[in-house]
Amino acid sequence: MRISRALIALAVGFLAGVGIGSVLGFSWWLAAILILTGVSAGMVELSGGGGRGLAVFILFFGLFLGFLRAGTYSADPGGMERTFWASTRSVLVVKVKNILPLEEAALFNAMVLGYEKDVSAKIKTDFNRTGTRHVVAISGMNISIVALMIMSFGLSVGLWRRQAFWLAVSGVICFVFLVGSPPSAARAGIMGIILLWAQNRGRLVAAWRPVLLAAFFMVALNPTLLNLDVGFQLSFLAVLGIIYFKNFWGRILFWIPVKMIRELVTLSMAAQTTTWPIILYNFGSLSVIGPVANVFVVPVLTPVMFLGLGFMLTSPVPFLSPLFLWPVWLILKITIKLVGFFSSLGWASADLGKSGWAVFMFYPALYLFWKYLENRGYNDPVN
Repeated sequence: MRISRALIALAVGFLAGVGIGSVLGFSWWLAAILILTGVSAGMVELSGGGGRGLAVFILFFGLFLGFLRAGTYSADPGGMERTFWASTRSVLVVKVKNILPLEEAALFNAMVLGYEKDVSAKIKTDFNRTGTRHVVAISGMNISIVALMIMSFGLSVGLWRRQAFWLAVSGVICFVFLVGSPPSAARAGIMGIILLWAQNRGRLVAAWRPVLLAAFFMVALNPTLLNLDVGFQLSFLAVLGIIYFKNFWGRILFWIPVKMIRELVTLSMAAQTTTWPIILYNFGSLSVIGPVANVFVVPVLTPVMFLGLGFMLTSPVPFLSPLFLWPVWLILKITIKLVGFFSSLGWASADLGKSGWAVFMFYPALYLFWKYLENRGYNDPVN
């Protein structure tokens, strides 16, 4: 049995075990039942001449470990200690506030530095209603843009593709530390690096294996992520959406002339394909205007992130760093007005109420839809 298959079986079993333990609670009787069931199923498979007996053993062993981990985990009540990176971010946040007006400074700090405390309730509501809230928070898309810019820079100065890839990975890690290493940024960084690796090797569809293993290690460290952390659920599902629906949306959005903008909007729509049921289940509302709003709002990420990196690199030079923020003011001013306009439309968002049925009915249907796309060739790479 290949090691990769054994790891996948262990990861699937572990995640399922954490889910069972979170819902049913821990019980040694139930743990014993899991062990006996796993041993019995594995023995039956082996006695029948099947070659999957070891995989069944590993699957149920992972199930038991996940169940045990969920039952014995306790959150650390201590706070995060102040680090060099957190201090650096605090200095940058203050500098931005001293240069930009209040609204634009708050939005820039949220988008580039992961500091959302100053974002007003109205702006949060407007971005929620228009389905563009992912632009405000540090997300996989922000991380992807950082990685893409660093990799492009590496290639432009003569690095080999492999060297540029590792430069981009190092840049992503530094960026995650710079924004304070919150769990959301750490998850986005891990998922972004996996996607970068898969795209670099030309094997995006095969990225589900390392994504699953990454989820396994994250949940192993903190089992509450699986059922209590909406951010983790959205990050995981968004990455799966990009893996399996990026090519589909690329065919639909072929009409967008600028390639980088088309790529960003494609990533956004692919991610939202797999996340809206979780959003409906947790928040009870969906953005109707979202697909249109994203076409206009998502492209601002690239110049804002590019200028933001320039500002961070030149921040020790007082007369130079503001030059990168002045264009940001105009971009964010227009963005706030645009999002506010979309949000003001009466039909921008539909309040449907929190619904668990959306999850149980949608994902099986989405799987069938994906199989249909696969059979028709609609998921083939777009030339």
